[in-house]
Amino acid sequence: MNIIGIVAEYNPFHNGHLYQIEQIKKLSSRPAIVAVMSGYFCQRGEPAIVSPRSRAKMALLNGVDLVLQIPTYSAVGSAEDFASGSIRILDSTGICEYLVFGAEQDRLDDLNLIAETLVDQEDKLWLFTKEQLKSGISYAKAREQFISNKIGSDPASLLRGSNQILAIEYLKAIKKHNLNLKPWLIPRKGNSHLSSSLKSSKIHPEIIENLTSALAIRNKIEEFSDLPGFPANILQTLMPFMPPKALAILLKDLSLHQGMSLEMLSDLIYYNLETEVTPSTRYLSEPLINRLQSETRYTDDQYLSINQLVNSTMTKQLPATRVRRALINLLLNIKEKPTFEPSFIRVLGFNKLGRYLIRRMTKSAKLPIISNFSQLQSALNSENSWQEKLELRAARIWLQNLDQPLNEIFESPINV
Repeated sequence: MNIIGIVAEYNPFHNGHLYQIEQIKKLSSRPAIVAVMSGYFCQRGEPAIVSPRSRAKMALLNGVDLVLQIPTYSAVGSAEDFASGSIRILDSTGICEYLVFGAEQDRLDDLNLIAETLVDQEDKLWLFTKEQLKSGISYAKAREQFISNKIGSDPASLLRGSNQILAIEYLKAIKKHNLNLKPWLIPRKGNSHLSSSLKSSKIHPEIIENLTSALAIRNKIEEFSDLPGFPANILQTLMPFMPPKALAILLKDLSLHQGMSLEMLSDLIYYNLETEVTPSTRYLSEPLINRLQSETRYTDDQYLSINQLVNSTMTKQLPATRVRRALINLLLNIKEKPTFEPSFIRVLGFNKLGRYLIRRMTKSAKLPIISNFSQLQSALNSENSWQEKLELRAARIWLQNLDQPLNEIFESPINV
């Protein structure tokens, strides 16, 4: 049996995710698939549209065997923090052999070379980007130029692909932390995960036909949510892009509430901007604090929407995703933890094979395995007890803003 790890958000689960799983099963002998997935908040600086339990169930009904949770500290982090925390969870299970990820181009050797260069020359990269930032160049452009200077412009161009940026961060983490995971790249098909347009991309019709991004699906849900007949009115629109069982779960959740969005947290975000802003908040630099405070004014007796606030605050060096991520870290009261390491493995769901994988993990895992939130406190010590408070705060904010009971986080893992 090959035990294969995937890092995902499934926000929501769509045909592109199913394509990846089908490719793993097609190309691997007797695979068991372990997905580590974000919880109530996601890496782009947004709340998940539906709960982690619902998204875990989507994955389990579509080929994943075991779903674990990415620590919230990592889930709302930069690409580097997100990747590092996620794959250290997979490695800490003691059973995962492979890490599968997507990329726009099938160039694993070049991605590995970039990752090795960034790790081996980290100090030189820091000095180079520091000077470039002073001249007004964005961090992304500065890093690409650094790699171009070291190994050439052709490999450096891979840093322009959003999936390739994450792939490089996975490879960096494997090298930096000496993890026992073999990288396996499956070229991404269809739209980029940053694409906001719900367009069809047809490939391998025997496997799957219509691919789009989770962002495009969320945008379409937002577009339809204020129209009569929601969510039934979006059924025909989403059917080509989501597996039937995943779509059914999504529509059931949306019938109970309209789905969580960043705008629904605007009052809390503004309250924190007015009362809790300090440079110690992760990603909330002094320049960003100044820009946010200059924009936090009443307009016609109302605050700007969060999207308006982000758009008016962003610059070349402060892209929109970074601004949103800073706001979420402020909302969750997250401070910078330079030496952060995952302290537990949280099980969100499993099937029959997943139950067997958990039994194997009990003998090989490097961290405590948590199947119920009530077990978390006893698994932590005084130095990392803040992680329990963070997980509880994230869940409370998400659930209470949808008038959902907090006891959801104390329920047993999904078993399908």
